[in-house]
This record gives sequence, structure tokens and C-alpha cells, in this order.
Amino acid sequence: MDPEQDIKMADFKPPEVKLGDSVYWYHDATNPADPALGWVCRRPGINTVSVLVFAPEVGFVEKPSVRHRGDPGLQENAAWRQWGCWDFSAQSAQLRRLDTVATSLITNSERQAKKTNGK
Repeated sequence: MDPEQDIKMADFKPPEVKLGDSVYWYHDATNPADPALGWVCRRPGINTVSVLVFAPEVGFVEKPSVRHRGDPGLQENAAWRQWGCWDFSAQSAQLRRLDTVATSLITNSERQAKKTNGK
């Protein structure tokens, strides 16, 4: 393995995800396409989550030890790829953006209030 790749893998931190977040699960971690809708049902490791995926043929199936699709280790480690990969669903991504905007607006409002009250 390339020492530079080792550093990238060691530095990678997956995006923060919470139990119950909706995510897209991809069967092929090296070529993510045709996602299945899933929900984070457990966080078994620092860099992995368990995803509960709905498969019309069989119902709900738990996919353990799933890594984020941006994890550089997926390219090097076949054992990691066997579980597929995840990314935020459109809805979860939009909620994350809204949360960022709301936090920024609240912070700015509080700063303005302090300035106004301090005068």
C-alpha cells in the first residue's frame, strides 16, 4: 500500500450521522449507482454504521459495518467493500444544509443582540 494513501485513510473522518438518518446505500462501493433507501440503525465503529435497507423482495435487511462512500480505504480494502457504502439521502442532505443555515442565523442574531444591548 502507498504511504500517501495510508495517510489519507488515517485522516479520513466520515460525515456525522445520527441514528435514524435516512441514507442511500450502494451495493458496489467502488462504483456507487442505483442506491437503496436505508436508515442508520446502529453505529458499530468510529468510521462505520449499520444501515437498515428496505429491499422489496425480502423486506428489511441490516447492512453492518458500512463506510461512507468518500472513505479512501474503500479503494484499497476489499473486506470493507463487501458491505457496500452509504451517502446522505437527498432529504438528509437538505436537512443538514438547513440546520447549518439556521445555526448561522441564530449565531448572527445573538451577536447583533449583544451589540445592541451593549450600547
